[in-house]
Amino acid sequence: MQLEGSVAVVTGGADGIGLAAAKKFKQAGAEVVVGDVNVDKLAEQAKGLHSIPCDVCNDEDIKGLAELANSLGDVDLVMANAGIAIGGRFDSVPISEWQRLFEVNVMGVVRTVNAFLPAMMARGRGHIVITGSSAGLFRSNGFDTPYASSKYALRGMAQGLAVYAKSGGVSVHYLAPRITDTAFPRSSTAWGRKGSTITTDRELGDDYDTVDDVVAALVKGIEANDYLISLMPDTRQKLLTLAENPLADV
Repeated sequence: MQLEGSVAVVTGGADGIGLAAAKKFKQAGAEVVVGDVNVDKLAEQAKGLHSIPCDVCNDEDIKGLAELANSLGDVDLVMANAGIAIGGRFDSVPISEWQRLFEVNVMGVVRTVNAFLPAMMARGRGHIVITGSSAGLFRSNGFDTPYASSKYALRGMAQGLAVYAKSGGVSVHYLAPRITDTAFPRSSTAWGRKGSTITTDRELGDDYDTVDDVVAALVKGIEANDYLISLMPDTRQKLLTLAENPLADV
């Protein structure tokens, strides 16, 4: 990954994995553009980076993000990272919430990638990182089925995109972090029989990663040109096991 003098773009870059990755790309010598729907947090956290308010569901916002990035030079790295978390009882989550989840987590990535991919392929180089989740690799716990479904959709998209983009010299990476110690897992919307609640005090347990863990794995994976970047031990074997039996205990 040669970022010195190039431009990197990160959506959902006002905090968490996105912000940590953006700062790492900046350290590597890139001009970094971060977009986020949270304007206040963006202004507070993205100091030293080029920032712009950006709702990935809004075509005009994506256009503005691309215009800012392209004004700085050739965009060689795009990290489509923006996302939301919605879970709960399958039959309690409103259809409108399913639609909102897929609009942000899936169509937001489509819009982001489409804004930069043609120019990257025309130049014959570049990297696209799609932030998925281990929830998009392994079995859902049942309660997080809506969120996991959106991440499975991203995984399918990333696989097809990787094949297509390779013909233009562009590498695609599917980043699949486990639960990470950020505000994200503590701000998910959970739906039950009595409506929705926002989880603010979720216990992460013993098996979680830090943003530094995730970003270190990301950089290593990009440099190795890996498609799947997972921090989960024995990922390959677990995927093979689940392919044979989706109810297997992995």
